[in-house]
Formats: sequence, C-alpha cells, structure tokens
Amino acid sequence: MNRIPIRWRDLDPLGHVNSAVYVTLFEAGRDQWLGEVLGARFGADQYVIARVEIDFRAEIDRDTPYVESRHAVEAIGSSSVTLQERLVNPAGADVAQARVVIVLWDPQARRSRAVSPPERDALSALVGAVAREVAG
Repeated sequence: MNRIPIRWRDLDPLGHVNSAVYVTLFEAGRDQWLGEVLGARFGADQYVIARVEIDFRAEIDRDTPYVESRHAVEAIGSSSVTLQERLVNPAGADVAQARVVIVLWDPQARRSRAVSPPERDALSALVGAVAREVAG
C-alpha cells in the first residue's frame, strides 16, 4: 500500500476532495505500485489507461491527511492488465474502489506492446492472493 497525501488544492468548495481528483490519487498509487511489482525501469510512460470504473464509497474531507492505495491484479491479457484498486482512509475504510484496464505501451513506437514474460511472471504471482485483499 502506498500513502498519498491530500493537498489543499485537491479540495473543492464543499470542503472535500473533488471526484475528478480520485483518478489522480489512483494514478499516483498505481505508478508507485507498478514500479515496486515490475521494477524501477517500469515507469508511467510504460502504460496507458484503456478503462477506469470508480465506485465512490465515502468522502475524503479536508481533515484527511492522506489515503492509502491498494492494488490487485484481476486478469492479464496479451497486452493489457486489469487491476482492482482501492483508496483507504487512515481509519482503514474504503473511500473508493476502482477497476482499471491498463495497456502496456512502447513509448518509442507509440503503440501497445505485449506483456513481457518477466512482467507476466511478476503480475501472475499476484492474481488471486492480492485480489482477495481488495475484495475484503
């Protein structure tokens, strides 16, 4: 899990994190998590988003110092990976859940690329075991 600080600029006039910012919070956590799972050479330029579904569970108010992101592998395709993601407040309650499809990307060719065998091995090791934590 990765801690993501809540910044003053994330708040809207109602005093809670704007719904559009949740996408950025998920992204910040995902980038860090993917680097941990796939190695430091795997960066944000190595994938693009094909789909995002978010279920908002609770507000993140102005007194929330951070959220934690939690990520799980749901499925691995030839060039795509489906992830289950959660944002959790300091008390441990879900504030949002997401299902995200990423497509691995070749930044030089500017097109999708296949999941490499080492990437598939690293991600496959996380299917199921981590997914149970996300559902919990």
